[in-house]
Amino acid sequence: MSDAPRVLALDFDGVLCDGRPEYFETARRAYRSVWPGAADIADADLADRFAAARPLVESGWEMPVLLHALLTGVSERELIDRHAWLPVARRLVAEAGLDAETLARALNAARDAWFARDPEGWVRHHTFYPGVPARVLEAIAAGVDVAVVTTKAERFARALLRAQDAQLAALPIVGRDPARSVPKSETLSRLAQDHALSAGEGLWFVEDLLETLVVVHATPRLDGVGLFLASWGYNTLEHRAAAAAGGAIRVLSLAQFRGPFGSWRR
Repeated sequence: MSDAPRVLALDFDGVLCDGRPEYFETARRAYRSVWPGAADIADADLADRFAAARPLVESGWEMPVLLHALLTGVSERELIDRHAWLPVARRLVAEAGLDAETLARALNAARDAWFARDPEGWVRHHTFYPGVPARVLEAIAAGVDVAVVTTKAERFARALLRAQDAQLAALPIVGRDPARSVPKSETLSRLAQDHALSAGEGLWFVEDLLETLVVVHATPRLDGVGLFLASWGYNTLEHRAAAAAGGAIRVLSLAQFRGPFGSWRR
């Protein structure tokens, strides 16, 4: 791997921006709209508990389910990791007579309605990680091509970038296809091809979801991509330990991210 990337691909949620307050509020609104018998949520600590459990979630439909699990006292053992959580989530959905598609639509509708009615309030429920926007701007100034690789709807990501900095708002945002789910390995393959990077050599990818990085690592046409797990994002100590043990994926601290590219490999 070279000392600096030619192309730096950054996940959005959990790498650039912490959206857990928005996730909680959107999940709360969706939950009340669709879950049978849902009542007012009065637990003052629930937002913090939801934020702590956020690494369990991979898909939007799971967010109202996680809220229900926390409200109904699902045990810590059942929330210890994704392998334990997913069967619980599916059981809770089945018991409520719901399905993942219905929950996903409810979550999207709640977010769309909030954003349409109060875009500034919606933006305020997000925080960019300290020093991250400045480091991205430094990379751009140094001649690195930076792209945001995310499954988040572009209008949401663009609004948040615009609120942060005009130059960040101009970054390319790739990976979202309203018609189908696009794996990030496919998005990165296209990005490497667009920049004529053979096997992805010269492309660095920072992501907070270990499973995504594992898939990219297993993709032969991406053998040369530098893979970094953002330790400040939505992952757990177990995820970081697994990445460190494997060797192919480097665990990146926030301090390293904010430092020179050469420090990212240490």
